[in-house]
Amino acid sequence: MRLSLVAACLALWPLPAAAQSGCAGIPLFQCQSGSKVIDLCLAGDVAVYRYGPAGRAAELVLERHVTEVDLQPWNGVGRYLWEELTLYNAGYSYALNYSVDRMAQGNPQVTGGVTVAQGGQVLAEVQCSPGTVGAHDFYPVFERKEANGQCWNRDSFAWQRC
Repeated sequence: MRLSLVAACLALWPLPAAAQSGCAGIPLFQCQSGSKVIDLCLAGDVAVYRYGPAGRAAELVLERHVTEVDLQPWNGVGRYLWEELTLYNAGYSYALNYSVDRMAQGNPQVTGGVTVAQGGQVLAEVQCSPGTVGAHDFYPVFERKEANGQCWNRDSFAWQRC
């Protein structure tokens, strides 16, 4: 997909001035895609997603309470350890994901990115540039969801009230 469409999809909303400077809190996910940076942080009970040029004001910042994000935790099975966390905004979804080959020798490469969709239709898939994934751990969100009265149902693979 062309980068101009990605930029248009990701730059639809104004951003709060306080959230323009990058990660403030627990870093959950960070990578670079071309000249853009994708960040996800946890500030207390708020997941903060930032997309934009490195070292400059973000093109998009979303702040959502952990009870308002979807988290698909790793199920503990298989060769690849992976997780996906989705934030929503005005009919759009931003699904951040990462994957690690647990069987790889040496220092396994982490892959990741963000998928932007509207009404279930994928508008853009932004992949992290190889070797740029830094932070990659959504478990702190899992813990905060539980602390806020949500429990992961391993049978239905869904969050529910405890």
